[in-house]
Amino acid sequence: MNPIRSVSRKRVLWKNYELADTPWKKTKGIMFRTALEKPVLFVLEHESVARAAIHSFFCLLRFDALFLDSNKVVVDLKENIGPWRPYIAPKKPAKYFIECKAGETKRLAIRIGEQLEF
Repeated sequence: MNPIRSVSRKRVLWKNYELADTPWKKTKGIMFRTALEKPVLFVLEHESVARAAIHSFFCLLRFDALFLDSNKVVVDLKENIGPWRPYIAPKKPAKYFIECKAGETKRLAIRIGEQLEF
């Protein structure tokens, strides 16, 4: 699996990540986890605001979410998401999203408009 890289800044953001590539993995996401060792990349069938919306029910830890459009450009960031939030949607349509440890987007200085590749 290729690392997740910032094309804009020519640097690797994450060398390893999980791919939510089955209906079960997409449904479960990070629910019930007590640690998030590596980010989880979700690939959706269609670019959309509604289909890219997530929740944090049964999430036992705080996390950040990055939403990317079909060109893999970051269209929205949600930081430090706490448990039991019923609806977390990107401001613009997204085809991909990444769930990672809380504080990772700030630590890696990821910005809206940045292009990623994986």
